[in-house]
Amino acid sequence: MMRPRIWFLLCHIAGLSLLFAFWLISGETAGFFLFLALTVMALLRWRLPRLSCTVALDIAVCIGLAVIGGTHYALALPLFSAMFFGRYWAAGTGLYLVFYFEPSLAAVLVLSALAGLFLGRWEAERQEKLNLRDRSAGRYYELESLQTDLTAALAQIERMTAVAERTRIARDIHDNAGHEIVAAYMSFQTARAMMDTENPDALELYDAALERLSSGTNKIRETVHNLSAVTSLGVETLQELCDRFPGPDVRFCVYGNTSKIPVYVWNMLEACLSECLTNVARHSAAISVSADLDVTPHIVRLCVENDGVVETGGSPGSGLRNLRHRAAAIGGNLSIDAGDTTFRLVCVIPMKEERDETTHC
Repeated sequence: MMRPRIWFLLCHIAGLSLLFAFWLISGETAGFFLFLALTVMALLRWRLPRLSCTVALDIAVCIGLAVIGGTHYALALPLFSAMFFGRYWAAGTGLYLVFYFEPSLAAVLVLSALAGLFLGRWEAERQEKLNLRDRSAGRYYELESLQTDLTAALAQIERMTAVAERTRIARDIHDNAGHEIVAAYMSFQTARAMMDTENPDALELYDAALERLSSGTNKIRETVHNLSAVTSLGVETLQELCDRFPGPDVRFCVYGNTSKIPVYVWNMLEACLSECLTNVARHSAAISVSADLDVTPHIVRLCVENDGVVETGGSPGSGLRNLRHRAAAIGGNLSIDAGDTTFRLVCVIPMKEERDETTHC
């Protein structure tokens, strides 16, 4: 099935061919210049579709040359083109019939206008469907990219959760059971020096128990060391991202107590900071970059700012859009402020638990 623009070109070529045949039959100079002008303007509009408003010039040429000897029927061609391109004001050309009325001319003008209107609406509907298809495809690929990011984030959250749990267990053993056992061991050592007994079996049994307690203490210390996280968590992760940034030094400041921030929030904050620093390295020539993490009893707020102004092309890229979706999924919000001299990204995530505030920078 041919597209409406192909039908339009075929109809236009047919009209120009009839005009050329009329000039050959009549031999009038005005007919030749009319054919030449309409052909040139048609080719110009074919190469530069935005010049469709030039059909007004075609109408003026047709009317002018028709007065001095051209054919009145040539007016059907620019009227046909005008209706196809949506220049409906060209319908006012019908006033020409007030001065040169012919039933056949009126019929030709009406049919050409209707044909152009039909093909134009057909083309507009086709373009709308194509745009809808492109938007749907864009949303599909965007959702696919988001799904990939969420899958990777889920795996990372699982790893971070496991590491965080190992760290918690190691801390509990070290702070609770470990301290008690070490204290008991030291008490037994002190008591050994104070013991006054002549029973060698009792002293031997006591020394054996003390040695086993010492061995158990060493094993607890080794277990705590093995359970401790090898990879960094929380603030340490964000600090490492800033330290590894290949561009200018990143000023990283933390305000508030970050000890009870959930793992999934840390994952979101890490993704935001990583995306921002990546965009700065790729798309800007920043001299200074800062990242501020604020923790209050109600929200966690990460603000990343640079003076290089990352170009987003009028809309955020897929990475920033995916971050915005991820933030919304956990009840947060991500906003972007691209000014003339600064680019700022702010991620705000609500918190439910209250926490004491401390500050370090």
